[in-house]
Amino acid sequence: MESNVEIASSPIIARYWPELNDLNDNMKLELIIMLSRSLKYHKANSDSAHWADRFCGVWEDSRTADEIVNDIRSMRTANTFDVEL
Repeated sequence: MESNVEIASSPIIARYWPELNDLNDNMKLELIIMLSRSLKYHKANSDSAHWADRFCGVWEDSRTADEIVNDIRSMRTANTFDVEL
């Protein structure tokens, strides 16, 4: 079945378009619903003003902040290899 739909400039969409174009109407509608739901989910979970809140309480450690800072500093290494640009 030929389609007059223009292929988007995205290489990812262009790669999958032949397969997606061959889906029957019910499958295309199901895909549209799934994509729409994913947009709503990502928008609801991507409130940039509170992005750091999802990390609150995640880090668990018995060390004090000063001990953690000292550990990080003591683990630093110097890059001694040459880089050609």
